[in-house]
Amino acid sequence: MMPAVTIKRYDELTPDQWRRVVATAKRHVKAITGQSSEIGIGRKYRGGKPFGWQLAIRVYLPRKRQRVAPAQRVPPHFQIRLKRSDGKFDLLVIRSDVESLGDYVPTGASVKLETRDATSGFLLRWNGIDGQTEWGFATVGHLYDDTSLRTASIRVNSTTTFQCRRFKAAARGEHIDLAVMVIVGKPTEIEEKLIRCELITNNNPPPIDLMSVRQVHRAAMRHRRGRTLPPGDEQAFTGEEVFPDGFRLGSRILDDCIRVGRSADDTFRQGTSGSAWQFGNLAACMQVGGKVTEFREGIGQPFDRFLDWIRSAIDESAKVVAVW
Repeated sequence: MMPAVTIKRYDELTPDQWRRVVATAKRHVKAITGQSSEIGIGRKYRGGKPFGWQLAIRVYLPRKRQRVAPAQRVPPHFQIRLKRSDGKFDLLVIRSDVESLGDYVPTGASVKLETRDATSGFLLRWNGIDGQTEWGFATVGHLYDDTSLRTASIRVNSTTTFQCRRFKAAARGEHIDLAVMVIVGKPTEIEEKLIRCELITNNNPPPIDLMSVRQVHRAAMRHRRGRTLPPGDEQAFTGEEVFPDGFRLGSRILDDCIRVGRSADDTFRQGTSGSAWQFGNLAACMQVGGKVTEFREGIGQPFDRFLDWIRSAIDESAKVVAVW
């Protein structure tokens, strides 16, 4: 008989094993409910709050129905066969939880009419094609999903904005939500302004250390406290969940995202996507979404996930030099 194993901690399986578990769970959910789903690994919720410490497979359905026939209900526990390195199988037993995918939305500012400033928490520096230093910001690509505009004002604190134009943006199929905005103006004037608002102290700052994707996932699953840094409105959060096989947010499926929560109302409100998240003193994620209607939960994508794309799309010299 196949041994039954109850999974209680995220670190009991490797990232690849979790991806296989999630892929299997998605097939089970499709067969039971008839709906495609997104799946995260976190704690079960009851009454909007985490319930206990044991792991759950959290199923996000496009439509979470109030009345469901017994045969179409997600079971209270998943039983999933997982192949071990010795070729044998374990029967994993993991409890379940069900959420509505429609509650989670992209939270970028509306730049369609150029009436709002976009948000960023990451300053980039790279060498331009003529050898001249270029400065720019990383923000979310979904800002430009419904507009052909290429310009935006990026707000870095309550009093300071920079005029920028869109330089590069990841396509929807690249599984990241990212746009790189280049700052418009004379290099010396840009550098003086960056120094005045204390983003840099000189014109050749060192790169900032970023948490790896694995480190971000571990911090989230150990429920570490972190903070989000939208302009002028720092707020605390707690890591809650990881999405090993991607998460559908709006029109994109985003790799390696995490969910955080237990924050104040409106922490992850519309207009705050692009903000930097930190665990401890290390930069971890860029905010890409939030949960309506109170916006006390947020979705973030590890910034380390963006770096290879930035360097291949822009220049190998590109680096993150400030996070705020």
